[in-house]
Amino acid sequence: DIMENVNGINAVWAVLHCGVSPGGPCNETTGLGANRACPGSTCQSAFHTYRFEWDRSITPNQLRWYVDGQHYHTVSQSQMDATTWGNMTNHAGYFILLNVAMGGAFPNALAGFGTPTGATVPGRPMLVDYVAVWSRGGGTTSPPPTTNPPPTGGSRDAYSTIQAESFNAQNGVGTETTTDTGGGQNISHLANGDWARYDNVNFGSTGPRDFVARVASGAAGGVSGLIQVRIDSPTATPIGSFAIANTGGWQSWRNVPANISGVTGVHDVYITFT
Repeated sequence: DIMENVNGINAVWAVLHCGVSPGGPCNETTGLGANRACPGSTCQSAFHTYRFEWDRSITPNQLRWYVDGQHYHTVSQSQMDATTWGNMTNHAGYFILLNVAMGGAFPNALAGFGTPTGATVPGRPMLVDYVAVWSRGGGTTSPPPTTNPPPTGGSRDAYSTIQAESFNAQNGVGTETTTDTGGGQNISHLANGDWARYDNVNFGSTGPRDFVARVASGAAGGVSGLIQVRIDSPTATPIGSFAIANTGGWQSWRNVPANISGVTGVHDVYITFT
């Protein structure tokens, strides 16, 4: 568990589950865990960054948990037998699951009684700004992206960088000088209902599965926006979307990935803002 939070408590739990249940090398059903309060503000009142590291550069390997950059839990390969560690780490495919639940053994144990109760308030969301996976290595630095001016009769390649400020048309969208890598400009002053249009985007015959946006936000804590990708009309059904909240400032840039549904051929692409 990269992060767990229950019962409205200002604490985040980091837990490794493994082996057999009950008992086993991970002391199931409890697991090997630790917890701490969220730094700066409560876990419920603001966005926090939860990070899990699997460090294979050292022997024995280590698993480490962080919240807002602060390390608070470690599990070492040496804490369990080789078979258990191998079963946990030497398989094809790893998956990130995000879910919410009402009640269960964990919240019941912390509350000291069964949950949910009649006082439980429904409809509280789990807000997720972004989820990302990185592999640390000795690769070279990526070159800065090139600027794509609006094409004059040609098409844009959906699989190459398309600079946001190179729109062919817009509604409510401004531009400003950016301090991001490569310089130039970025789109700015976005509000609900704004959009930018990019003409003649060629998706080819197979269609992409995802896209990556370069974004920055200095919005107040708890405030987020929705960015959606639409085809041929600003009111068409979105083929992909992601939420963006405060990234650390209006020029504090990060890459945010998102899935998109299959689209092929050449289309005008609308990026809409809510």
